[in-house]
Amino acid sequence: LWSEFSPALYKLNVELLTDEGVDNQLVDFGMKSFGVKGTQFTINGKTTFLRGKHDGCVFPLTGYPSTEVTDWLEQFRIAQRYGINHIRFHSWTPPVAAFKAADIAGVYLQPELPFWGTMDAKNTSLNQCLLHEGEQLLKEYGNSPSFTMMALGNELNGDINLMRRLVNHFRSMDNRHLYSFGSNNNLGTAGEQAGEDFFVTCRVGRDTDSTYATHVRSSFSFADAWKGGILNGTYPSTRWNYAKAISNSSIPVVSHENGQFQVYPDYKEINKYTGVLYPYNYEVFRRRLADNHLEKQALEFHRATAAWSALCYKADIEMCMRTPGMGGFQLLDLIDYPGQGSALVGLMDVFWKNKGGMSEDTFAGFCNKVVPMAEFKAYCWSNEEEFQARLIVANYDEADLKELPLRWKLETVTGKVVAKGEQVISVKQGAVESPGEIRVALKQITQTAKMRLALQVGTYKNAYDLWIYPATKVEEPAELLQVKELSATVLKKLNEGANILYFPQKKQTDSISVGGLVTPDYWNYAMFKGISEWAHKEVSPGTMSLLVNPGHALFKHFPTDTHTNWQWWEVIRNSRAIILDALPAGYLPVIQVIDNVERNHKLGLVFEFRVGKGKLVVCSSNVSDYQDKPEGRAFYQALMDYVVSDACNPQWQVTPDEIKNFFQTKKKEKQIIEVRNITDYNI
Repeated sequence: LWSEFSPALYKLNVELLTDEGVDNQLVDFGMKSFGVKGTQFTINGKTTFLRGKHDGCVFPLTGYPSTEVTDWLEQFRIAQRYGINHIRFHSWTPPVAAFKAADIAGVYLQPELPFWGTMDAKNTSLNQCLLHEGEQLLKEYGNSPSFTMMALGNELNGDINLMRRLVNHFRSMDNRHLYSFGSNNNLGTAGEQAGEDFFVTCRVGRDTDSTYATHVRSSFSFADAWKGGILNGTYPSTRWNYAKAISNSSIPVVSHENGQFQVYPDYKEINKYTGVLYPYNYEVFRRRLADNHLEKQALEFHRATAAWSALCYKADIEMCMRTPGMGGFQLLDLIDYPGQGSALVGLMDVFWKNKGGMSEDTFAGFCNKVVPMAEFKAYCWSNEEEFQARLIVANYDEADLKELPLRWKLETVTGKVVAKGEQVISVKQGAVESPGEIRVALKQITQTAKMRLALQVGTYKNAYDLWIYPATKVEEPAELLQVKELSATVLKKLNEGANILYFPQKKQTDSISVGGLVTPDYWNYAMFKGISEWAHKEVSPGTMSLLVNPGHALFKHFPTDTHTNWQWWEVIRNSRAIILDALPAGYLPVIQVIDNVERNHKLGLVFEFRVGKGKLVVCSSNVSDYQDKPEGRAFYQALMDYVVSDACNPQWQVTPDEIKNFFQTKKKEKQIIEVRNITDYNI
């Protein structure tokens, strides 16, 4: 039988013998049964989980999809190396070559009718077109075993009865496929509809509060969810799953367009456009960067945001993988989408080349047939605690896992093993089970450390970053002066040689700063800024990642990567990055915040000056808001210790009047042209 595990294909030779001669037709086919059992999909009676990606018809060299099987097979093979087993074609159907390639590779396809908008029974010309398209789709591709699912279009609204009539008609023509009224219809607020076989959605029912109880993906625009969803809106842990949301559905739920985490452009990609299309958008973005004298940092911006975006994809996918009974997810996307205002959200560029944020092997560690996972309350711990994690294994391979060793180890970034363990586990096919737990006393870790928790079952590996901090009280150095405003008295002391740590307050910085956003900005800043303003919702701060030098003296006792990671969540969420465009071209902050391509501001979270004989370090994060967290106390202590250390030696000299004027001068707002979107966000 045909499946993702063994895509067996056959040839049927049909001959017609007549007195006038012989005619024959050779047809490729596969034998399979793709169905539904409860809230999950089955392939030949085995439970499967759709690890999908979106396909937006992106072909930068030709402008049209290839009709060669080998080209499609190459794309599908790359996707499979990232653990993908399913492709959803966003409001289009690919050529027959794609179906043939998917038949060979063992990939489940979901073609869609070419519509995105409002269904209306009065629009007879459109409805007749959709009816004809659907009939032709089934006639031409129906025998392809990879053709498993079909939807009427993307984010539809309007006449549900019309949608039902169309699906019933198509099902009566060919009942070998599963049917949906559309992908993410009504943005999920209306829930599943009678007559659908599966439900592709971002939520199951309307939100009634800010708890994300209906959500089945972790990231949204600010126009569509409070603070942009779970990852940015809740303190990070690995305990989230979507069990509550999918309990409100009787059919399989497939998470719609997961991720959409922006990555800063790699301008070297411009040279790859050797065909009919040219990325003039990249040229515009690069000029904006140069206008703020940041062009030399472009590659650093790209690398930092690529790495952080990949970690956010990991968190998002694992929420789906550890949800028992879930149907699957459809990423947006493994590759960039260069249209609709430029949505550079992929692990790969539009040419299917990895951006360097995460290897395909690491990605497949949490996106695969079998995924070992750890469920814990936080990424950051005090060494007076006992680290506790519940082990979870998702098994969507074709057989039970029987008495296999699950090995784990907690190690430093240099590979020194602090603790390890092994237990024999068995997990049923199609199940998400917890076969055990991890407990490690952390008192043996006496210094601040970034750690790695590694898991392995058979050949399947997964890992997590953790941070351990000593359980010490925060102590203010005697020679440090902390202030919340730059009064005349403070400036006088600074000029005379004081060490000052300045925490500007929100009311002082509203006009010269942007808000704190942990996750990379969603999809495209220009589009959702306009939608949020139209809907009278909060606008996303629009930033993408931190950029820091891990070797800087500030981080001696607060280990960090060059980019944002989970230990920064509290610091960023309680901050307002200061706009530093007016400072000299060569000036860079100690902790820089990478802005989106529409604004390209120079942004600082921590930055420093020499003022007279004194040192001024500015921190735009409100540290008092997170002193209940070990990472919060560690960051505060590291910050204070740095200011009074010899290592703090600001190179930029300013006068008291200059620093005062800087914080009192409103920054010029940049005009951003809105990008239109068909979806109705007034549902």
